[in-house]
Amino acid sequence: MTTIEFNNTIVNLEEQLRIYAYRLTNNREDALDLCQETVLKAFIYKAKFSHNNLKAWLYTIMKNLFINAYRKKLKQREWMAHETNNNIGKVNVSFDNPYSIQNYKDIMKELNKLEESLRTPFKMFLEGFKYREIAEHANLPIGTIKSRIFQGRKILAEQLADYS
Repeated sequence: MTTIEFNNTIVNLEEQLRIYAYRLTNNREDALDLCQETVLKAFIYKAKFSHNNLKAWLYTIMKNLFINAYRKKLKQREWMAHETNNNIGKVNVSFDNPYSIQNYKDIMKELNKLEESLRTPFKMFLEGFKYREIAEHANLPIGTIKSRIFQGRKILAEQLADYS
């Protein structure tokens, strides 16, 4: 398959890829990101394409990217849940150096100083929850959740200005 044929076939499959990505993610923005990553991987590994069915190859790439991202989010949520359940003074996390441990403690201390209305959405966001999930949990509009997370970031950035 020539490069032009390869490119044209991908362009012709774009809508089908978006539909498949949306089925996997149930989120428009995530689906678009997944499509973009899939096409990028396809171009990067074009030389390794040896099948006759480009559509199946692209779907396989997309499915694998989705599964890997899901597993990564799951691990991140597990780690954050573990850290949330532990007392900050008893954190037993392996960091590169002692300053990392102290920086982590300082950041968590400032995070816990935030008002409850900012702290809860911010922590949930850090745990990997999507805006929609946080909004449903808090029974608030998504715009309010985004605003509170932004405000929390802004306050933390000011409080932790020495760390940048």
